[in-house]
Amino acid sequence: MRFRLQLLFLSLMTFSFANAQVKLSGKVINDKNEPVQGASVKLVGVAGGTTTDVEGRYTFNLATGKKYTIEFSAIGYLAKTVSEVEVTTDNVNELNITLEVQSKEIEGVVVRSQATTARRESTASLIAFQKNTNTVASVISAESIRRSPDRNTGEVLKRTPGASIQDGRFLVVRGLADRYNQAMLNGILLTSTEPDRKTFSFELIPAQMIDNIVINKAFVPEYPGEWAGGLIQVNTKDIPTKGFFNIQIGTGVNSQTVGKKFLKDQGGKLDFLGIDDGTRGFPKGYTTKYAFNQLTPAEKTAIGQGMRNAWVADEVNSPINTSFQANGGFNKKIFGKTVGGNFGIIYNKTNRFQALLNRRNIIDADNNLSIESDFDDDRYLQEVSAGALGSISVQLNPSNKISVKTLVNVNTSNYVTERNGTDVSRPDFMLTGSEFRFKQNTFFTTQVTGEHSLLTDLKLKWYGSFNILDGYIPDQRRLLYGRASESDPYSAIIANTLSQQSGSRIFQSLSDYIYTGGG
Repeated sequence: MRFRLQLLFLSLMTFSFANAQVKLSGKVINDKNEPVQGASVKLVGVAGGTTTDVEGRYTFNLATGKKYTIEFSAIGYLAKTVSEVEVTTDNVNELNITLEVQSKEIEGVVVRSQATTARRESTASLIAFQKNTNTVASVISAESIRRSPDRNTGEVLKRTPGASIQDGRFLVVRGLADRYNQAMLNGILLTSTEPDRKTFSFELIPAQMIDNIVINKAFVPEYPGEWAGGLIQVNTKDIPTKGFFNIQIGTGVNSQTVGKKFLKDQGGKLDFLGIDDGTRGFPKGYTTKYAFNQLTPAEKTAIGQGMRNAWVADEVNSPINTSFQANGGFNKKIFGKTVGGNFGIIYNKTNRFQALLNRRNIIDADNNLSIESDFDDDRYLQEVSAGALGSISVQLNPSNKISVKTLVNVNTSNYVTERNGTDVSRPDFMLTGSEFRFKQNTFFTTQVTGEHSLLTDLKLKWYGSFNILDGYIPDQRRLLYGRASESDPYSAIIANTLSQQSGSRIFQSLSDYIYTGGG
């Protein structure tokens, strides 16, 4: 009796798994890569079907273990029948379709249709998307990204013909440097992620959150023309097909740092996140340069004495390089409305050692070349990148959708440089010294977009965005010591000038606030 119950239980479990309902989703576009709204998606021989929304997307549930035939049709387009459609519980089930415009016949009405298989249509849709792009462009779809092991947008882009990645995040297109490119996120122009150069760090966006990437290599009228290399359009997913959650943890070893001497600035508790917690901030009593100039010499001296005494680096054991990435998404029905979102966080920390040669040559009146200054600079560099990306979309009905997306990133380089060498232009020509620099760049952008289908051939798209780019260098310190011979003691080189050859402390802050709107 017990054996029969176990057999019955296993049979019921097998029947349950075989008839599990799994979502199939996709997008229907035309030969201009425009979404086809209101297209009919029907199961052939089986009750069930749906229509596409304002973005041309559709979704419905199918049972596993079966093969279906689906018919796609829309007014003014050739109907397309796709066979051998099968869903599984292990993968994302997505089927994108490209419909061709129906040719007009003068005499009578001619009805045509196309037949294909799911596997063939998935490949054909990728090819058609790039072929139908109205300019010279490289297109990377979500399907291509799923088949690759890439973790972020930077790794995805390096697989594109004619493109390469510098430092794992900056894109070079057709041999032109990153400053000749322009980036767009979901159709909205992005500012630079670096305050001192025109570029964009593509490592910020996890690969699993990308819908598609288009790299335009020729100009088109509807897009900005402030580029010469390429226009990189990154489009993220609004509402995922189903909920997901991924975690990736990585580590690495740099043979130049691990187990060897490594110098680090005396920082604060949040240095591991690339954020200064105020340890390097202005001394108490300092407000503005104008107010400081109005003080008496005694008051200025008091403020100067309040600055921290941190001219010696800490010697530590260099930790291994670490990376962490987590992203997830959800798709729910709330008050009868489809609500979906994507969220992701990234963290990378790398340690590097750079042996730099800094040399200045001079030519005398007889055209003889000689070395005036010769320095060996040993730089101990720690780079931290931490960021988060989130989006929430609400599908009010098949004709209206509103989305909110936010991206924030902190990118920090923290280094200590030891300098040793000679400068024969000085009487105290034997020099040694150090430099401490903590550079924190913060990038923030938030976007609000809406898509509305007012009439059959009338659509309204609007957007608004707010961007912040903040560059912060607190308490950059340089100090050189010189002596005339090896028997002399070193003396600090201090002068009331802004020369890099004298001791200095620099505080620098730069903030840009940019508002964008349109439709």
